[in-house]
Amino acid sequence: MEFIMSLYQNTLVAIDPCADSDDLIRKAIAITDEKAHITLIHVMEIMCALPTAPYAPVVIDTSQIESQVKAAAVNHLKDLIAKHQLTEGSYQILSGSTAAEIKKHAEEQQSDAIVIGSHGRHGFGLLLGSTSSGVIHGCGCDVLVVRLKT
Repeated sequence: MEFIMSLYQNTLVAIDPCADSDDLIRKAIAITDEKAHITLIHVMEIMCALPTAPYAPVVIDTSQIESQVKAAAVNHLKDLIAKHQLTEGSYQILSGSTAAEIKKHAEEQQSDAIVIGSHGRHGFGLLLGSTSSGVIHGCGCDVLVVRLKT
């Protein structure tokens, strides 16, 4: 009896711009029926507070910083799409809690697989990174966790 792995129809690849994502994308290509069904996603974490001197109100306009971070992320995703010959525009930039947004987007897009990297450097993250662990728990589709090379 021969085992043939079924290919996924709609794969989401979670991209961390601070890590090399080539291995993640190659694995997504290997498990997805067509490159056109692969979407790259980057989630920008929202910063809640900045430490300041006691009782000193600080008002900082973060819109310019967010715009710069988003522009850099878009350029990074476009470069990855070109490098791996994926469908132009097959990316999403979201804001919020990384694991929650990845799961939400996967559900909304009816993804049947998520490919995510794991640094695995902190506490429980020695086994899985905190983001990849958060995605796995409560996710409605298969999750492939790829150990990122440091």
